[in-house]
Amino acid sequence: MNARQNEVCLLYSESDKAIASLLEDALNYYSINVWQAQNISIGSKIINQTTEMLDKAKFVIVLWSNNSVKSALLKSLASEAKKNNKILIPVLIENIKIPGEFLDIQPAYLLNWDGDHENEQIVKLWRLIQDKVLKYRSKKVGFNQFIAILGLVLTGLSVIIAITTPEVRCFFKLQCSENTSSEKTLKSSEVTSQSPTETDLPNPIKSTPTPQPIIENPLPNKTPAPTLTDKNNPSIQQETGSQQSVEVEGFIFKLKSCKRLNENVKCDVLITNTLKDRELRLYGNYTSKRSKFLDLEGITYPADSVEIDAIKNNYYVSTQLIQNANVRLSVSFIEIPLQVNKIQVLNIEAEGFDSPKSLKDIQFRDIVLSK
Repeated sequence: MNARQNEVCLLYSESDKAIASLLEDALNYYSINVWQAQNISIGSKIINQTTEMLDKAKFVIVLWSNNSVKSALLKSLASEAKKNNKILIPVLIENIKIPGEFLDIQPAYLLNWDGDHENEQIVKLWRLIQDKVLKYRSKKVGFNQFIAILGLVLTGLSVIIAITTPEVRCFFKLQCSENTSSEKTLKSSEVTSQSPTETDLPNPIKSTPTPQPIIENPLPNKTPAPTLTDKNNPSIQQETGSQQSVEVEGFIFKLKSCKRLNENVKCDVLITNTLKDRELRLYGNYTSKRSKFLDLEGITYPADSVEIDAIKNNYYVSTQLIQNANVRLSVSFIEIPLQVNKIQVLNIEAEGFDSPKSLKDIQFRDIVLSK
């Protein structure tokens, strides 16, 4: 498993395996991979594997039920995770009292949960893990940058100190005290030996200048000077960022902008129907179809709502598109961490009513969030 897959470890009693599997499926839906500590009461091999995964995990989710609060082993593993400064997230799946040492941690409530991915507590759990992951990675990157800069500074100081020592300067022939006087004597003797006497000087030869021909009324150069083109000039570069456009099934989708306002992001897309009048459906956050974007850390953010023709809905909107007429689509995202400043891939989910299949590959890449 890679580091990202080990970020969440799920502890639960064997009797709660069904709801544990539902929770794993819900978190996988939000691109969070989970390792289940299955059958933790069977034997030493399983215990060793569970302990190893707890050491690697950044998050530990514990399902508390009537059975799990009676498991000394599960409580011991949860206590060990807390002592090792893991991010412990208790989840109540039955109406019971959490063991005393975990009362200081705010739990998530999944009482009578049926596995719905859109459940409010599931969304909050996803947001919590997502926010903690971003903070952890930003701290890690910051520390690594500090170490790299410190290494460069120390290397520079060592080079400066080494060059200032006389032995090193002499080795690189920058300055040697024993050679200074001899060099001066050698240079003075060379100057003396190379100075010619008056009798040695050759007679100067006078040359008669050759007159240059004068050309009257020269013909003008009719060949225009070539125009230099700067390939790095932004005004002549290809479409980038907010200038991207995609054509699918006669629909042209042109990205206008993606703007951030605090923790909210709104992307505006201009849509043109090049064929006959027809109906188009755009999806926000529907059950099986949703618009979304992927950040540089590989984290997926589903859309909160879509708006077109002054009609806004969380699930989807439908509109009749006139041939060669432009309409503006707005896709909104909420609770986006402030660390996210660039979209890796923006995917618009749409469906044409003249075709039963969804329109594929409506994607825009490398979008910088403006303010």
